[in-house]
Amino acid sequence: MLEDRVILKENRVFAMSDENGDIPINNQFGFGLYHLDTRFLSGFEVRLGDSVPILLSSSVDRAYVATFQLVNPAIRGLDGKPVARQTLSLRRTRFLHEGLHERIGILNCNPGQVEFTLDLAFKADFQDIFGVRGYRFEQPLGEADPVEVTDFGFRFGYNGADGIRRQTEVVFNCPRTKISDDGRVSFNVSLQRQQAFILVVDILPLVGGRGPRVDFDFESALSSLEGSYRRWNETCTGLGTDNEILNAGLLWRSREDLRILIDQMPTGPFPTAGIPWYAVPFGRDALITSVQTLALNPDLGRGTLLYLAEHQGKAIDPQREEEPGKILHEIRFGEVANLKLIPHTPYYGSVDATPLFLVLLVELLNWTGDLDLLTDLMPNVFAALAWCDEYADADRDGFLEYSQHSSLPGVRNQGWKDSFDSLTHDDGSLAPLPAALCEVQGYAYQAKKGLAAIFRRLGRQGEADRLETQAEELRRRFNDRFWMPEKQFYAQALDAEKRQVMAISSNPGHLLWSGVVDTANAPAVVSELMSPQMYSGWGIRTLSSDAINYNPMSYHNGTVWPHDNSIIAAGLRRYGFRKEAELVARAVLEAGMRFQDSRLPELYCGFPRDLRFNSRPGEYLVSCNPQAWGAGSVFQFLAVLLGLEADAFGSRLRIDPVDTPLYERLHVAGMTIGEERIDFTVDRTRGKPRVKVRRRPKKVELELPT
Repeated sequence: MLEDRVILKENRVFAMSDENGDIPINNQFGFGLYHLDTRFLSGFEVRLGDSVPILLSSSVDRAYVATFQLVNPAIRGLDGKPVARQTLSLRRTRFLHEGLHERIGILNCNPGQVEFTLDLAFKADFQDIFGVRGYRFEQPLGEADPVEVTDFGFRFGYNGADGIRRQTEVVFNCPRTKISDDGRVSFNVSLQRQQAFILVVDILPLVGGRGPRVDFDFESALSSLEGSYRRWNETCTGLGTDNEILNAGLLWRSREDLRILIDQMPTGPFPTAGIPWYAVPFGRDALITSVQTLALNPDLGRGTLLYLAEHQGKAIDPQREEEPGKILHEIRFGEVANLKLIPHTPYYGSVDATPLFLVLLVELLNWTGDLDLLTDLMPNVFAALAWCDEYADADRDGFLEYSQHSSLPGVRNQGWKDSFDSLTHDDGSLAPLPAALCEVQGYAYQAKKGLAAIFRRLGRQGEADRLETQAEELRRRFNDRFWMPEKQFYAQALDAEKRQVMAISSNPGHLLWSGVVDTANAPAVVSELMSPQMYSGWGIRTLSSDAINYNPMSYHNGTVWPHDNSIIAAGLRRYGFRKEAELVARAVLEAGMRFQDSRLPELYCGFPRDLRFNSRPGEYLVSCNPQAWGAGSVFQFLAVLLGLEADAFGSRLRIDPVDTPLYERLHVAGMTIGEERIDFTVDRTRGKPRVKVRRRPKKVELELPT
């Protein structure tokens, strides 16, 4: 994947171009316009007199619109006269709304009249996204129709082997001079001094024979899109600091990235995982992102739970790893999925999504007290609990385990570290499956403990007692089997032979968040996590630098993941390690402020930070960017720094900020707790951070530092 790419996404459409705005014909880098896992446009090139314009700048400051400012090279006009370099300004303005819409404006800055051609070329290959990513399938797929010239432009067509017809409609707002059936069109442009030529191109992906819209209005659609972003920002908690790089950079960008990644489902907003290859529903990613952003916007949590509940497993299907009560891992919508050449219809190869579904529900209820949602989801709750106790624990040893059952393309390792080599013994050999990951046991404990507390408040004492007993038994058994006395740390997993996978990894940091760690063991766990072998200075690595398979540039064996660190930081706060939590949060946020566009990526390299220089973290070039739980981690870090603990059922909100040099003042506006809002400021200008409440909720008791 190239680094200099420009990506836009709106709802279930996304586009990726080069920095000129072009989608190069026959490109091998995945550039294109995508909808429902199909590339509806694989080429879109703009030329001036057959020459490539020169880029001055490109901008995606707002996530929903991109602008490309270009100028002409030296060209020859239609009259044979030369047109000097940099005398024609070409500006491309692009946004997405059920398709791609672009306004091409050309301004003549010559002292006199010029005549030239504006040439555009289009191509649509209708490749499934898995084909674009390099997957090859023995079964033949569909066939493309010849390009059809229409009254408005072009129509590309494709008859899928799944029986679905897909079309790409290209519409121009003005007459063309020349058009050919290979997807090329020319406009003769004649401009007086300081006169402008405007062309609007609408590119619409159509599925199942739906007709094109030829009455599209560029300005009104762009205004509508701007309004949707404004409404998103209004529903989010307002956050601002006196650190402009943090405030106008990382905080703003992360909120915008979350909005661009949201798909509007019938069940509500759902954060897709990441662009370009994972702009679809992922169970684990959406659940963690929703937990991270509860203090920002709990609507994401509701939408995530309702969508995943709707697709909860109902049958036993080894090829898709489906089992009753299980929460999906990933769902796909393209031709390859419809033909069942891949298992993602949906695919359930995730061991942690189901307990995390329950964890999110508990955390969301703590913020909202939404008993109607709990009532609606009660059948899904008991189905998920049954899956944890039965299907996930086939050998009945009390631990949740996974193994790979499907012969179709899926994942071997089914925790969040899902690369093939992410679970290895000390000698570097792969741990045999089935395996019980340590953090998954923590999630199960956290879910049952939290649900027990909620059921007890609702007067469901029998269910509360049962879950409480199961949680405490799991805690006792876990600390007995996973603790490594010689290393004073928790094993990453138990393998198929019940041997400890003795890697020193970041996974036990999640155990602190879940609360399953014995209090006596917590200091040793924290000491190891903050050691030079684990803490790089930019955050905690996924694997100790002492491990035989450590590689700071690997996917899961030495890199730093912001979401991983945000969960660890929350765990550090839970166990009272305030300074360590602040240090981890600050390290990752400082890393984010040094990345291009002030954006926290999915992951970055685990090279040590040298504080003698104003260095920056090493980029991992094929990471998703933007990525949901990368963006969401910013808001979980702020919740950690603020010491937020919500209890909507008990009408209580705790605010207990730690001291941090990241800012002198932090303003919070419109944070939702239950059905009320709160505004407050944290001020550390006089040393100890002080909380000043500016809008106090009427029915919620605030616990503030003295």
